Amino acid sequence: MQCRDDKLHKILDLGFEISQIKDIDLLLEKILSEARAFTNCDAGSIYVREGDSLTFSYTQNDTMQRRLPPGRKLPYATFSIPINPASIAGFVANNNSVLNIADVYELSPSLPYSFNRSYDERTGYRTRSMLTISLKSFRQVERLYPDEQEQAA
Repeated sequence: MQCRDDKLHKILDLGFEISQIKDIDLLLEKILSEARAFTNCDAGSIYVREGDSLTFSYTQNDTMQRRLPPGRKLPYATFSIPINPASIAGFVANNNSVLNIADVYELSPSLPYSFNRSYDERTGYRTRSMLTISLKSFRQVERLYPDEQEQAA
């Protein structure tokens, strides 16, 4: 019970903390690092929606970071993928869903999405489990749930 209470307090504290961040880059980096810590993940990425595609924009990887000299950052190329069912991120964005995959190398060929192994092959990293969630901006949520004053008008 204590662990659950600790997690709830951490989420509430994080909600307040991120509400104070005005720089979008700092905000998304903070969200990514806290989400990774909360789920005990080695690595994570955030794709930003731009029209009908997702742009690979933020990434963190503890294993790859440890391989670098102190003070160096991981070099990542920015790329875009279409929002469609072919990729894991595209599928989640297209369907506004959540995928929790135990091992991306064991995906059934009957699924509409697949895992792109090119990063793992290039770097020697081995992606295993993957939790993929579609995040909505506050403005999108705000439009879905107008405040009470607007509803009364």
